[in-house]
Amino acid sequence: MADPHAAAAHDSSRGHGHSHVGRYAVVWIALLFFTFLTYGLSRLHIPGGWGVVVALGIAATKGALVALFFMHLWDQRGANRLVFLTSLVFVALLVGLVLLDNATRFPLANPPGSAGALPAIGNEGPNYIPPPFSPGERR
Repeated sequence: MADPHAAAAHDSSRGHGHSHVGRYAVVWIALLFFTFLTYGLSRLHIPGGWGVVVALGIAATKGALVALFFMHLWDQRGANRLVFLTSLVFVALLVGLVLLDNATRFPLANPPGSAGALPAIGNEGPNYIPPPFSPGERR
């Protein structure tokens, strides 16, 4: 004898019955677009720190597309979205702390020729010792 409740439970476990192939194709095309955009922008010189900002924005967009559609967060509600948003907050916090740390370094800690580094000085030779620097002193 077949149990009618078991048959109903089996039918409900199959899912919604509709395909997301079209949605996946659109997201895949969007990911390809952002990948080529990343490659194209890597060939351009964006002045200042804006290149990093643009690259992080594109990477965040691609990551959000993957998380929302391929990890099915678009269809989920409640706790799954809360966990995703909490992880985004912590990633932003960690990236922000790294950028703040770099912004507060004194010039000698930055590589020569980078933004915020001391300008290169003439021909002092290999035995040149820079003058002492106190942390409160501005150059």
